[in-house]
Amino acid sequence: MNLGWFYKKKSKTELLIIWSVLAVVFFTLIYFRYNFVTSRSGFLMERVDKEVILHGIIVAEPDDFGFKKSLTVEVDKIKINSTGMAVNKVGSGFWLQDFFNFRKYFDSGFRKNRIRVIASCNDCKFGYPIEFSGTLSLPKITDDFDSNIFLLSRGVQFEMLNAKIGKIYDLNPGSKLESLLYDFKNLFVEKIKMCLSNREEAALGAGILITGKGELSKKTLEDFKRSGLVHMVVLSGFNVSIVAQVIIAVLSFLPKVITGILGSVGIILFCMMVGGGATVIRSLIMSLIGIFAKVFDLNHSALEAVLIAGALMLINNPLIIIGDPSFQLSFACTLGLILLGNSAKYFFSFITDKFGLREIVSSSVAVQIFSLPLLLKFSGAVSSYGIFANIIVVPLIPFAMLSVFFAGSLCFINPNFSLLFTLVSHAILAYMLFIVKYISGLDSALLEIGKTSNLFILCWYLIVIPISVVLYKKFMDPSLGQKIRKIKQEGNKKSIKIDG
Repeated sequence: MNLGWFYKKKSKTELLIIWSVLAVVFFTLIYFRYNFVTSRSGFLMERVDKEVILHGIIVAEPDDFGFKKSLTVEVDKIKINSTGMAVNKVGSGFWLQDFFNFRKYFDSGFRKNRIRVIASCNDCKFGYPIEFSGTLSLPKITDDFDSNIFLLSRGVQFEMLNAKIGKIYDLNPGSKLESLLYDFKNLFVEKIKMCLSNREEAALGAGILITGKGELSKKTLEDFKRSGLVHMVVLSGFNVSIVAQVIIAVLSFLPKVITGILGSVGIILFCMMVGGGATVIRSLIMSLIGIFAKVFDLNHSALEAVLIAGALMLINNPLIIIGDPSFQLSFACTLGLILLGNSAKYFFSFITDKFGLREIVSSSVAVQIFSLPLLLKFSGAVSSYGIFANIIVVPLIPFAMLSVFFAGSLCFINPNFSLLFTLVSHAILAYMLFIVKYISGLDSALLEIGKTSNLFILCWYLIVIPISVVLYKKFMDPSLGQKIRKIKQEGNKKSIKIDG
């Protein structure tokens, strides 16, 4: 939705007033939401470092934590002297009325108290209420990692290590939809494993489609990091955007409004199924903005979409900008791709445009420039061959996703029907794994530089972003280069005539 028409109708004074008011509202909301998300239940704080018995609902898919499970549990009751006592305020009942109860977005009394529980529990699943006991503690802060900010950015205020699971209850009715989606995802992963007998290929195929890095071994995951391709197996905006494009393309024969509604529902369900992390939510918002713009015939600007998505996510949870590495990297890479990706093509004019090679190179360079300081902050090292690896592997990701999807889908009917797509998937995934292992095996694959400071990151972006904005404005029209050449040619012809 291009806002050029809006700027033309307003004077500079009016625009200054409008943007000033929006800035005040934005930072006011940020302030109150920051106080909200950093607050903790005083009732539970009094019981830190004490043995407690709690009751709550598992609100995220359990993660493997060594030989145990990491559970995110939303606590609703605490057991004192065999009597359950409510911890959270109860909603108003009717979901629409509860949604518009704006007090609950800023009043810490409505804070959902979430705890990361580490326990041995094979039967623990999303949406199931459980009773558990152990020592309640605050997340630890070390020199290398601030677990407190990291967990708070995910809505988790407390931890309980080595917890004991007392009782698991029946599935919570309010979690049925998400539980069904997770069950379907797990079943789909089993079908992919049935088609692709090679364990690493199956893990990679499921990873780039719906599961992320969870299925990969530690050794393979380290190889992806060393080769600069770890973003392939981290469910990101790239995966969601591909799925969104496929869904819209499949529904394109329908009227615009119906396509928009069904497409939006499909993308939302997919994001719920894959887990809804910060990168997924950012891409979901951008996809919905794109669909909205298409339905109502509005000019769609990717820059406006990513800024709106970032602003909404910051208002909802200001801590993600300092405590969520996945959001930081995803937002930086997307911003770099938009601001610098197109203009960088003009600096790589010596590279052929066949097979989209110039665009791949320029996009890879843009992403590397914007992600470099963050990568150094998190790991202190960068892949020496990351750009080269991205050029020869990333273009195949959409084909790998489609072939794995069709192979897994046809496997529901009969494994023999999926043979063609299984062979295609095997060829692409085997090639990807070969490149990853080869590059990661090189002695100079990883360039150790050292972890950067926040000051360095700030200075880097204060230099890079303004330059990128200038280039973006200059080259934002893809046909600008042709227009400039045409004007120059006409000028040369006139000068020749005059000389003649």
